[in-house]
Amino acid sequence: MVAIHDTTQQAAGHFRSGIRPFDIGRDLRPVAKLIADAFSHELDDNGRAALRELRILSYMGGLVRLLSRSTGDFQDVFNGFVWIEDGQLVGNVTIQKADSSGHRWQIANVAVAPAYRGRGISRALMEAALQHIYEIGGTWAVLQVRANNAIARGLYERLGFESMGGHVNMFAPQPPRNVDFPDIPNLVSIQPAQSKLLYDLAVSQYNPEAQWWRMPRRSQFQLTLEQQLNEWMNRVIGKQATYRKAVQTYRDRFDAAVVLTARRWRGPHEFKLWVRPPEQGRTERLLVQWVMATLQAYPLWPVRTSLSTTHQEAKLALEEFGFQTEFTLLTMRRLMRKQA
Repeated sequence: MVAIHDTTQQAAGHFRSGIRPFDIGRDLRPVAKLIADAFSHELDDNGRAALRELRILSYMGGLVRLLSRSTGDFQDVFNGFVWIEDGQLVGNVTIQKADSSGHRWQIANVAVAPAYRGRGISRALMEAALQHIYEIGGTWAVLQVRANNAIARGLYERLGFESMGGHVNMFAPQPPRNVDFPDIPNLVSIQPAQSKLLYDLAVSQYNPEAQWWRMPRRSQFQLTLEQQLNEWMNRVIGKQATYRKAVQTYRDRFDAAVVLTARRWRGPHEFKLWVRPPEQGRTERLLVQWVMATLQAYPLWPVRTSLSTTHQEAKLALEEFGFQTEFTLLTMRRLMRKQA
């Protein structure tokens, strides 16, 4: 493990080079810039929104510093370490609490400025993060990495991380033309009162490792009255429409389901597909065809979806309709200490 402070490289009482804990007051702005430079080409809409919020916070350094002293919540989100070289912040690692008990900690935003890569800075930051998690009693360290980032994956594997699977984001430049609606037996519209059936279907697709890490919340599938009114208004004014369909053979469960948001004012179209494991391989192609047929009435804008890396039947069906892999995000974990 590395030392948290490199006190041998200080000059005139100022920290000039090496690793030190993240300081929310002075480091937020340069870290936001570093993350933007390192990951701007990889961020999706949610990531870009998070980066915008980080940049806004970076201009409120005094207030953020004051709030961080009065509450521990900021430390759970912005904890970590930075690497300083010649007085400049050139590396960062963020450590975030991933559960209320403090057993699981997520490592994120491992970034080094391009001019300083290849010097072992990423490894030093990771070792400092792992040491910190161990010292505060964390049981697991968890992180996510793009599957095609061989350098980062190699580093994490050498540090003892193991893969838990992940998800693949897929993208089509536009829906194919002249797609007809398929005949899907037992296809029904999902009613708001059936949110539990949709939630149960989504949960059924999570393997034990995924359930351990980040299970979907039931609230994600429950439509509030406000959400229902908002969807109705968007449909009335022609902005977008949300379709919810399920294959329901039995009254108490869904075999498969799809939720499609089709946009007229602004793309891309987005949908989510779930198929109960025993049914996988039977309905994926039909449901993807149904999505493409529905989108014939909308602008031919890009289409995006995300699915588990284990759902190969869905991936093959998507590829048949022109989808390509945009990126694959893997989740990795390392055991820090055994639970009592």
